[in-house]
This record gives sequence, C-alpha cells and structure tokens, in this order.
Amino acid sequence: MRPRNVAQITMIFAGGAAASLYIADWGQAVRTLWRDVGHDTRWVMWSYALWGIGEGLWLFILPLYAKSLGATPDQAGFIIGLWGLGRLLFILPAGILADRFGARRLMLPSWYLSLTGVAIMALAPNWRWAAPGLLIYGFSAAATSITNLYITQAARYDSTRSAALPLQTVLTLIWAAYSLGLVVTPAIGGWIGEQFSLRAVYIISTFWFVLSTLAIMRTHPYPTPEPPPGGYDYGGLLRRRSVTVPLIVLTLGFIALLTGQALSSQYLEEARGFSRGVIGVFGSLSALGTAIFSLLLGRLTSWRGFFSSLLLVLVSFVLLMSTGNTAVVMGAAFLLGAHYAARPLAASVIGERVPAHQHGIAYALVDAVAGLATLIGTNIAGRLYGANPDWPFAAGSVGLVLVMALGVMLRLRGTTRALRPRILRVGR
Repeated sequence: MRPRNVAQITMIFAGGAAASLYIADWGQAVRTLWRDVGHDTRWVMWSYALWGIGEGLWLFILPLYAKSLGATPDQAGFIIGLWGLGRLLFILPAGILADRFGARRLMLPSWYLSLTGVAIMALAPNWRWAAPGLLIYGFSAAATSITNLYITQAARYDSTRSAALPLQTVLTLIWAAYSLGLVVTPAIGGWIGEQFSLRAVYIISTFWFVLSTLAIMRTHPYPTPEPPPGGYDYGGLLRRRSVTVPLIVLTLGFIALLTGQALSSQYLEEARGFSRGVIGVFGSLSALGTAIFSLLLGRLTSWRGFFSSLLLVLVSFVLLMSTGNTAVVMGAAFLLGAHYAARPLAASVIGERVPAHQHGIAYALVDAVAGLATLIGTNIAGRLYGANPDWPFAAGSVGLVLVMALGVMLRLRGTTRALRPRILRVGR
C-alpha cells in the first residue's frame, strides 16, 4: 500500500474517531439536559413534539384543503385569517387569567381547543364548517405564552429540576421539541394527501393531537404567586421603561424577521426555480435549524441569544439574495430556522423584567407583539415582493442591522438593563 494511501486512511479513521467522540459528548450533554429540566418540563417537551408532528402534517397544505372544501382563493384567505384573529383575540386575556388562576388551569384548555379545532377541520363537509374550526384552533395559540409561564413556575417549584439551569435554556428547549416534530411531517402530509386524501391528513393529525393532550395532562399544577397589596397593576407594567423599551426593540426585530421570511418559499419557487418538493426539503432543514439553534442559543443570556438569532437570519437573507446554488440555499434554509428561536428568547428578555405575579401578561404581550409584527411584516413583504422579489430580503436585512445597532446602543446606555432575575436564583 502506498504511503499516501496509508496517510489518507489514517486521516479518515482519525476524523471518524474525532466525530464519534464529539457525537458521544453531544449525546451525553443532551441526556444531562433532559434529566436537569425536570419531570413536568419533560412532559411539556413531549407534548410540544407531538403537537409539532400533528400540525406539521397539514401546516403547508392548509390552502389546498380549503380549496378542496369548495373555498375560493378569497374565502381561503378568510379562513386562514381567522387563525390569526383567534391568536390575537385570546392571547392577552389568557395571560391575565393565568396570572390570577394558575398556568396549568389555562394550559390544559389550550390543548383541548387545539384538539377540538383540528377535529372540526377533519370532519368539516365544506369550508364554512372548517372556518370555525380554524378560529378555535387559533385560540389555542395562547398555549405558547401560558406554557412559558408554567415553565417559569417550574423553575421555582419542580423539585426534580436542576436549580442551576437558566430559564432561557428551558424556554428554547420547548421550541426545539416542537421543531423536531416538524422536520419530516410536512413531506409525509403531502404524500398522504396525494396517495389518499387531504381529509385523511387531518384525521391522522387529530390522533397526534390526542397524544399531545394526554402528554400535557401528565404535568402537575403549581401555586399561583400572590400579588402585592397594590394588585396586579398591569397599567404600571406598561409604564416601565425597563419593559416598554425592550418590547419596542423586540417588535421591530420581529417585523424585520417576518418581512424577509414571509415569502421565502414563494421566492424559491418563482425567482430561483426550485420545485415544491425541493422547497419542502428546505422547510425540513429550516425546522432542523430551529431545533439546533434553540439548543445552542438557549445557552446564552436572553439578549445575546435574541440578537444572535437575528444575526443568523441576516446571514440567511444575504445568502438567499446572492445565489440560487442548491448547496448554499440549503445552508440558508438551515440558518433561517433561527428566526423561530427568537420568540422564546424574547419571552425570556421580558420575563426577567417583571415580578412573578405579572409573568402571565408579560409573556402574552410578547406573543401579541409577535402577532402584530406578523401582520405588519407580511404586508410589507407582499408589497415589496410585487415590485422586486429580492426587496423583502433586502428590507429585512436592513431592518435587522438597524435593530441590532439599536439594541447595542440601548445596552451601552443601560436603558434595557434587566431587573435582577430572581427566579433563576431560587433554590429547589
């Protein structure tokens, strides 16, 4: 055997051994993290993963299902709009009620609503029956902010949880679990729709939502924090610069993210010429990116994690504008998954700035501004895309740079300095 071949084989074996050690270390870290999050958070993660599987089956074929039920394009848009309406209507009231009556008492009904909404859509004889199902499903979006509150309470009361585990790490883990459920199910849902029927997709999805609901029922309730003598004082919450200034920065960040991201799949099809099947693969890569970046960014402080997610998405936008090379676009799609990691990190930013009895409304505010940013960002994207398909990415990139610069400026001046996050320092 030639020396050169021996050297090559040696390098291959050395690389393989190094990779094996890295994978083993990573696996050990994941097992340790799984143990440290505690009993109740593990069941929440299982529930979110199952929810991701169920939702991922039909998330990208919803307009096609509405069409199969007899809806015109305008009527399909109306149906999908009800989903967003349900999200905005119920998020803030649910946050207020969770502060007063406990997170789990509001969390369980959110899962019941999701199951009911999907079941109605699965059984709907026409689009008029599917519309209220999607509205009810929109109400279940309150589960996100309520779950954040529940996880925050688990940091104090779950005796099986490691007291040293940062809150932002656990909040991002929930999104990682949800995203893992989304990695392969969109392609599976499309295949089921082609081989059988679109209704079959929703019927199968209902089964996964049943499992998700059963998993969340395995959690335990926690005590509701007592409000101070002055009451909940939600008006005072919104007058605090330590809360309102970060909310403004977070909202602007969400708008920039959505301006570039909203029509990315349409851009890849129309401007870059990729088939829908390939775009589905890109969607799976994006979901995988969300899962991985949620784990990685959750190890940082809340602000650093949030701005790091913006930076990753900025790189993605630049790559998508620059070339249609398949390998590069795959990398860009993977990086684009970081935009979902921004939501739990934003919740952690605000959660650190409010007392325990206001956490429910605080997390609800983050979801509400994210919903508002979605409406603004998608409308901006639509107008810019009609003029030039590259413009939404360009505008999103400029917006992300400006938001990051604003965040750095405010941090230097101390305007966005967090209150001491006491909950992270409370023992078990």
